[in-house]
This record gives sequence, structure tokens and C-alpha cells, in this order.
Amino acid sequence: MLIKFAPLLLVICGILRSTDLYFRTPVVATLPVITLITWEHLINLVVVSPILIYNFRQYFKFRLKDFFLFIFIGCGASALGILCFTQAFLYINPALAVLLQKLQPLMTIFMGAFILRERIERRFFLWALIAIIASYFVSFGLADPFSGEWRKVAIGAGYAVLAAFFWGSGTIWGKILLERFSQLFVMSNRFLFGAIFTLIISHLFGNGFQAEVVFSPEKPLITSIIYMAIISGFFATSFFYVGLKWVKASLASILELVFPVSSVLIMWWSFNRPLTTAQIIAGIVLFTAMYKINSLNRNEDEIDTEPDSELEPQKN
Repeated sequence: MLIKFAPLLLVICGILRSTDLYFRTPVVATLPVITLITWEHLINLVVVSPILIYNFRQYFKFRLKDFFLFIFIGCGASALGILCFTQAFLYINPALAVLLQKLQPLMTIFMGAFILRERIERRFFLWALIAIIASYFVSFGLADPFSGEWRKVAIGAGYAVLAAFFWGSGTIWGKILLERFSQLFVMSNRFLFGAIFTLIISHLFGNGFQAEVVFSPEKPLITSIIYMAIISGFFATSFFYVGLKWVKASLASILELVFPVSSVLIMWWSFNRPLTTAQIIAGIVLFTAMYKINSLNRNEDEIDTEPDSELEPQKN
């Protein structure tokens, strides 16, 4: 039964993630970004705290290298990733920030090649170049990026690409950590280290919790923050991984398009912030390029996992 509804779970994930825009867009107009992501990490930390307690013994396996990797994944992939992504909302149409997240696999593959020494097909570089060029037109359309309002767009696009980099790097750090720790333990510590980092940053460079704003009787923000942290964050991701277990990678990469497409439609219909024709065409080219890159990466994985015919003969 679960196999039958697995594709639907991926679709639900994309829709839930895109509904984040209804809450994040107005909240960042009232609350500093660093304060918002601090609250998000603290809420998620409360949700995963039973996992941390249950798996407490895994901390005894920690090495110095593991400690730094958890810092990278918590502070970088979690905290700085969502910080840059949210910061981009202040400069560009949030739908553009979502579209530029399609570059995340590109970042992961590049880092995998340099850090994990993973192989890259030559065709990858062609599609990577196409994806980079398409991301430029997704950001700027046909306008001059160095004049007037488009300087602001350049800053926002830069934040969005940085978010893709931080989230892509999290895949690499997580892959290394999963060789020694369970998936739930790694995910939970992502929120733990991220919460510690955002708490420090928000108190050193921000205005702390700003509880009087978050719990304001006139216009409380805590409900919106809880929704972003748990519904469009934790539960949406959980749906994705449950569905991914039963869906072919080729179909999953297509179903993942629900998130950016739904985000574009939400910003268009609900916030009257449509994309230009050039940006929509560039987005389609970007989707195509990243689909091809994902396909090449899957083929490499299949080759790596095939038995060596000289060492392990196939069974009849």
C-alpha cells in the first residue's frame, strides 16, 4: 500500500515546502532573519530531543574529526544554509530563491569530486555550464544586472546560491558521518549544533530571542514559526525520505519539481510577484540541465556498485 502512495508523498512534500512562503515572507518583514532561524532550530531541537537521548551512547564514539564534521553540518548546512536562503527573500522574489536551489546537486557533485575523490563524467561539465548560464537568466532575465534595482537582485541571488552551497556541502559531511553514526543521530545533531550556533550568533550580533515580538498579543509570530519549523520543515522532509525509499530516482527527480513550480505559482497568485517569460524559460532549462546531471550521477553510482566480473562471477 505504501509503495502505491509513495509518489504522492513526494508531491505532498513539495507542496508543504512551498507553503513555507505564506509564512516566511511576512515574518522576515517583522523579525530579523537570525532571530527567526534561531527559533526554528530550537523548535526542531525539541522535536528531535528524544532521538538524541535514546542514542546518547553514540556520543562516546566521537572523534575530533567527527566533532568538526558535526559543526560543519550544523552551523553550515543547517544554520547558514537557511540563513542565506531566508536573507535572499529580502532582496529577490522568493520564487527565484527556490528556483536557484536546483543548483544544490551541482555543488554536491563538485565537492564530492574534490573531497571524496568521486568520479565525474565529462558530459557533466557541459550540463553544469548550461545550468550555471540558466541560473544567471533565472536571476536577471534579460535585464542589466549591474544597474539600478538589479544590483539588489544580484545580492539576493548571491545569498540563494550560497544557501545551495551550504546545503550541498551538508550532503558531503553527512555522507562521511553516516559511515560511523545512524541517520537519525546525524539529522538530530544537525539541529543541535545549528541551535547552539544560531543562539550564539543571535545574541552576539542580533537582538536575542525578541520574545516580545514573537509572542506579541497583537500579531504573534510563534504560530507561523512553528509551522515553518515542523510542517514545511520536519514533516515535509520526513515525507520525502519515506517516499524516496519506494520511488525510482528518475521519477523522484521529476516529482521534486513540484516544490519550485508550486513556489512560483504561490508567489504569482498570492503575492502578485510573477516571473518574466525569460526567467520561466531559463528555469525550464535549469530543470533540464539538473535532471541530466542527476542522471549522470546515478549512472556513476550504478557502475560503482556493480560487482567486478573478474573477482565476483555473476550467479545464474
